[in-house]
Amino acid sequence: MDSTDRALLNTIQKYFPITIHPYRNLGEVVGTTEEDAFKRIQRLRQEGIIRRLGGVFDSRRLGYYSTLCTSKVPEERIPILAKLLEGIPGVTHNYIRNHEYNVWFTLIARTQAVAESILQTIREVSGVSDVYSLPATRLFKINVNFDLTDEDTSEEDIDTFEDSDSRGLQRQNVAPYDLTSQDIALIQVLQGNLPDSPTPFTKLAETLRWQVEDVISCACRLLEAEVIRRFGAVLRHQKAGFVANAMGVWQVAPEQASEVGETMARFKEVSHCYQRPTLPDWPYNLFTMVHGRTMEDCGDVMKRISLATGVKTYDMLFSTAELKKSSMQYFLEDKTI
Repeated sequence: MDSTDRALLNTIQKYFPITIHPYRNLGEVVGTTEEDAFKRIQRLRQEGIIRRLGGVFDSRRLGYYSTLCTSKVPEERIPILAKLLEGIPGVTHNYIRNHEYNVWFTLIARTQAVAESILQTIREVSGVSDVYSLPATRLFKINVNFDLTDEDTSEEDIDTFEDSDSRGLQRQNVAPYDLTSQDIALIQVLQGNLPDSPTPFTKLAETLRWQVEDVISCACRLLEAEVIRRFGAVLRHQKAGFVANAMGVWQVAPEQASEVGETMARFKEVSHCYQRPTLPDWPYNLFTMVHGRTMEDCGDVMKRISLATGVKTYDMLFSTAELKKSSMQYFLEDKTI
């Protein structure tokens, strides 16, 4: 990748223009032509650096329930559980991590009751009875943007806090948005991959049999309402050079969790920061996903977070296997196109 590729990726991770001619806008931002911007992003998609280009949705605003689940799974039962989770649409991610709690997966369902029913089925079919649900009780940050500036970035720049996701700090009890049938129809197409076209929203309008102006207006309204958390590129971080990531877990006094979580969220290397319940043998209540170019980078970030917050009891869980990674498909039962 050259500097223009990196500039485009930095831009479209945060926001892909929702306009009739988005690549014209992107070309103006990075100093190239509409045609060149389109060809470069087309190539980055074909090379797999861009995993998906489209809407990233807030499941709570859509009226869905989400949770992080974990279990201590005997090695011989991992393939059975992995096969089972692979076939459940609401399970979007499934990892093996280097800890006694070795299986971690995310589950999204229409309601908490549906999620609990799915988890009970997982326990019964897999023969693993102790599968625990750790839903977020407070969200401090979701901001999966990787800084692809030239690699000679100074150490001073790397240490800088960022506030780009301040809208997400301290979000609790987010109310579902009152979706119309038109909203749902658009969500069904925006949650996929944006058409590989210089005028992708015109293509979507043709699919929906709408006017393109209506597609753009509706998408912008959903973005403003934070139903769409972000409209842009989801990268394969390994191919973008961020090979290492760690789930940092922290034991924090409940009365300090709010202040500490806000501080952790301001580290640019932290993409996710949540408060979650504890378990009798799992004392960690704050979770941070930390990204770096090496495992050592992740360790350094964890040390800096510890120094900044004063939290001394923490652990780092690295993935040893990625068994599933997909995007949630909402309103499948409502799909008509």
